[in-house]
Amino acid sequence: MSTEPMLLESVDAVVAPEVSAAAPEISEAAPEIAEMAAPAFAPSMPAEPLAPPFLLGIADIEERIAGELAMAPQPSAAQETAPETAPEIAMAAAAGASGEIAEAAADLQAAPASAPAEKSTTDNLLSFYGLQQQPFDVTPDPAYLYFTPSHRAALTSLKEGIEHFRGFMMLVADPGMGKTTLLNRLMEELAESARIVFLFQTQCTSRELLCFILNELEVDHTGMDVVAMHRALNQALLEEMLRGRRFVLVVDEAQNLSEPVLETIRLLSDFETTHSKLIQIVLAGQPQLADSLMRPSLVQLRQRIAALSNLKPLSVAETAEYITHRLRSAGWAGNALFTDEALEAIAQLSGGVPRTINNLCFNSLLGGFRNREEMINADIVKQVAEALNLDSLARHPEPEAAPQAANAGPDTVGTVGATEFARALASAFFAEARGEASAEPFIGPKPNPGVTLTGNVTEKVRSQSWSKRHEYRILVTLEREATSGLAVADHYYCCSIYVDEAMANGLEVGKPVRIKLEQD
Repeated sequence: MSTEPMLLESVDAVVAPEVSAAAPEISEAAPEIAEMAAPAFAPSMPAEPLAPPFLLGIADIEERIAGELAMAPQPSAAQETAPETAPEIAMAAAAGASGEIAEAAADLQAAPASAPAEKSTTDNLLSFYGLQQQPFDVTPDPAYLYFTPSHRAALTSLKEGIEHFRGFMMLVADPGMGKTTLLNRLMEELAESARIVFLFQTQCTSRELLCFILNELEVDHTGMDVVAMHRALNQALLEEMLRGRRFVLVVDEAQNLSEPVLETIRLLSDFETTHSKLIQIVLAGQPQLADSLMRPSLVQLRQRIAALSNLKPLSVAETAEYITHRLRSAGWAGNALFTDEALEAIAQLSGGVPRTINNLCFNSLLGGFRNREEMINADIVKQVAEALNLDSLARHPEPEAAPQAANAGPDTVGTVGATEFARALASAFFAEARGEASAEPFIGPKPNPGVTLTGNVTEKVRSQSWSKRHEYRILVTLEREATSGLAVADHYYCCSIYVDEAMANGLEVGKPVRIKLEQD
């Protein structure tokens, strides 16, 4: 208890004026104070005079403040908490803090805050280049759509076809040209005047197509067959017409639709009144869609196409404008981020395809950010393009050597690259045509040139037959084998085959299948 006199002495200079002013009241209250304080302090301090209770309270406050300051961590120079802490310390000093506390408050107030660096090492790609959003994202955001002449003409053609109830509109473009982004912009502009259903999962059957449309229209089709679903859809379209709204079906990636589904879509266009069509249909897809519609079996659908549009690759100037447009849409407003040489390199390496342009730009900005480069040059773009070159990682088969036939003539040049079977067959034909005795004749019937193709079963329908045995129609989506030697479709195509029940039992919808085609 020897520290109490020292604390009282340190406070005496601060509180002396207040004590003098309150002396009469203290004198009158002294007996009660002494009587109240005696039981608590008399056993431990019998020889020392008692101090007034409020003086002891001030000493306790001072001691507690000094202890908390000693235990508290010292703030760094970069922290900006000094202005908030200083008033509290100043109030404590005014209430009776010691000289050390007042000195600490002055030091905190005088501590300067360090200025932040212009480019912090902890920033991200967007803040480093002054962007608010990712400008080269992979999502088809219509806010970033850049209108080339072909994009603007395509959007205008689709809108006018829908507004004038033309029935079928078609958009064809190579992959990555911005078809889906353009369709999203079209649906955005038609949102207030039309009911829109957007179909992007095109690996479906006719029934699944109808189910999807009815689901989007919130029509319960539980337990309905195809005929009932057609009837329910027609009723829903009439109700939309009475509400004064058009109904638009937008089909993306339509090149994947099978021929029966395309025929179902054609039948949907028959929903009409005596005055107008009840449904407007937009088919968008890659060039394979145009190839499919050229089949003789789809001539009725082809004749109904009232508006046809396509998207063209961007030129060098359009590529630079496209990049600038997306940067500004993302909040960029500073100095140029790409040199002129870099923009030209992007245009050449991308072929003017927007999706490829986005990949090159994003990875170039990412590479520049890693190296703290404030401007992207052509070297960075070329390094990115080389890293993204998937063809350099693919294993290409070595070309087969030409057959070394003893009597091969000029006619055998065209057989290089064909299958072994085709080459052997061609050599035999050439030998037989020249009447060579050394040519080995075929034993039995001559084999026909053929090819085995792989694909998937897309539809399995029981067909009516005059016989008692059941027959099934199987629809198969096949993919071309490049070295077949047969004149088959360029990309994907479908074929229908009829099989008996025993063979149909081994075929399931969605399962892979192989079919051999022979040429007579």
